[in-house]
Amino acid sequence: MDDFSNNLPPRAGENHRGNPDRYFHVMTEGWFVYTREGVRGPFVDRNLACSFLQSHITDVSPDDDPSSSWRL
Repeated sequence: MDDFSNNLPPRAGENHRGNPDRYFHVMTEGWFVYTREGVRGPFVDRNLACSFLQSHITDVSPDDDPSSSWRL
């Protein structure tokens, strides 16, 4: 049996937390961000949405909920 795991790209992990696809703008509403818990927003500008996401990521810890370790 062939081992195809060597052909897989490396996992990105933290590198995708700043993924620009997580942010989107709705006209006359504001900026929103996708999190694992759902869509958050609206924010006045994209910088505020980015700041929220960074603080959200650092505030979530595995100790909050034993089943949430997969979210980090």
